[in-house]
Amino acid sequence: MANNQKTVRVTLVKSLIGRLQTHIASANGLGLRRINQTVEVIDTPENRGMINRINYLVKCEG
Repeated sequence: MANNQKTVRVTLVKSLIGRLQTHIASANGLGLRRINQTVEVIDTPENRGMINRINYLVKCEG
């Protein structure tokens, strides 16, 4: 990632088992595969929307 782009650190804190398919797809789209995995994504409206959709499953920093 370029240094001039803002990023957000997202951590999956709850399991994806038994969740809606759209919520699982959002987590996968952000690059989250397992509990306590942290990824750094670019702060775009698309990524913000996915984070907002699964806000009860993730912890967001930055």
